[in-house]
Amino acid sequence: MFEITQNLGPGGFVGSTRECNRFGVSLPLLFALGVYSLIIAHGRLVLADPDTYWHIAVGHWIIQHGAVPDHGIFSATMASAPWVPQSWLAEILMALIYDHFGWSGLSVVTALCEAAAIAILLRVLLRALAPVHAMFAVTVAFAMSFHHVLARPFILTIPILVVWVAALVQARSNNRAPSPWLALLIVLWANLHGGYMFGIGIAALLGVEAVLLAPDWHARIRAARDWGIFGTLAVGAALISPFGINGVLFPFNLTNMSSLAYIAEWQGVNFTKFQPIEIWLLTVLFAALSLGWRLPLTRVLMLLLLLTMALRHVRNGELLGLVAPLLIAPALADCLPKSSALNTVDRLMTRLASPATTLGIIIAGAIFLAINTITLAGREILPLDAVFPTAAVSEVKAKHIEGPVFNAYQFGGYLIFAGFDPFIDGRAELYGDEFITRYVETVLMKRDQLPQLLDDNGITWTLFPPDAAIIILMDHLPDWRRLYTDSSAVVHVRFSQ
Repeated sequence: MFEITQNLGPGGFVGSTRECNRFGVSLPLLFALGVYSLIIAHGRLVLADPDTYWHIAVGHWIIQHGAVPDHGIFSATMASAPWVPQSWLAEILMALIYDHFGWSGLSVVTALCEAAAIAILLRVLLRALAPVHAMFAVTVAFAMSFHHVLARPFILTIPILVVWVAALVQARSNNRAPSPWLALLIVLWANLHGGYMFGIGIAALLGVEAVLLAPDWHARIRAARDWGIFGTLAVGAALISPFGINGVLFPFNLTNMSSLAYIAEWQGVNFTKFQPIEIWLLTVLFAALSLGWRLPLTRVLMLLLLLTMALRHVRNGELLGLVAPLLIAPALADCLPKSSALNTVDRLMTRLASPATTLGIIIAGAIFLAINTITLAGREILPLDAVFPTAAVSEVKAKHIEGPVFNAYQFGGYLIFAGFDPFIDGRAELYGDEFITRYVETVLMKRDQLPQLLDDNGITWTLFPPDAAIIILMDHLPDWRRLYTDSSAVVHVRFSQ
């Protein structure tokens, strides 16, 4: 009735069959539709990150001025400080999407990027793994990514990340260096988000692996030459940006900041509540201890590096989820049981593993349009008011409160979007360790310097969430009174206001 065809590569499983499924759809398309539906159904959560606001504002500034800023625009305290807006191209795209399609447009693009990344990942894994194993891997990957599916520049690069790593691993499996043309992908990546340095880092690790595992000295020299040329081209491509060498140094300068420990997404994993990474850890431990998984030492070290990154910074969880399967799939292809096709479920999954036909793509497109019609027709996806100080800022405008504001870190992006220059915002690299440390210690009342800070900076009003410790102190400071209070923000103003 049908036949499983083995991959031409070592030990692979492509899931191709002589008899395709009736409608021509494929697992990657079905997963993409499922992921898109889940994200768009929670579209307001996609817009829950305060950095989305200032990214849009920076995009508007670039479009209006026809230039990329090199200083701290919009900041009341660091206006003249040097700044590298690494995500300038993504910010332009976000601003244009917002202008033409509103918040719903940003939610749709965010969902599409994540769905595309998951579909590409599944398609690549199906070349080496049986459908059930590939499906499990991408499900875990999506679970580890879901918390970071936000309307931010990073999401635009998720498909690029999967394509990049897949191409590198394929090159290693074929005992060759990647095509020099692949390095051009870094040009786009480097102007969308600073995460491109991770991609170059993975290329370097695989290049080292190629040299170490080469069978003889001639092969080692050839591998070092070919991967070295590719790495040089990739780094050169990263220099093609408005910032040159400063753009290449930016990711290192950012990740070396000690004050990132104060920022939630840069903090370590908190195991006091369930984390998706636990599924990954338990799966790997069970497989290693009970199923006898064996990986080359180089790939084990890469996994440990990814795991360390994910444990140290919660935002790196999606890197572990998306990249780890690509690194280990070729090595696991021979030790994982293949689909036996002995029952209806196995046959169905094997057939669905085949690439989609034209009819399948048309059907998927129709389903996509139906999903959007159901979820978007007649309403716009809007940010959650409970997350942002929308009403509080409106009250400040209505009362004509003017002058510098002392604000919560997470409110800075919204203030920029609303037309105010914040004391601090989500651009940690702009403010630096010393400024952020002093700010955090003041807000947490670890330093008795709040009155002095307010006076030195001429602060006329403050904006913090109602559960912030600083609210209690502000209530008792002379010359200050509450202007507004709700569930998301509290505003204090000087008596003179």
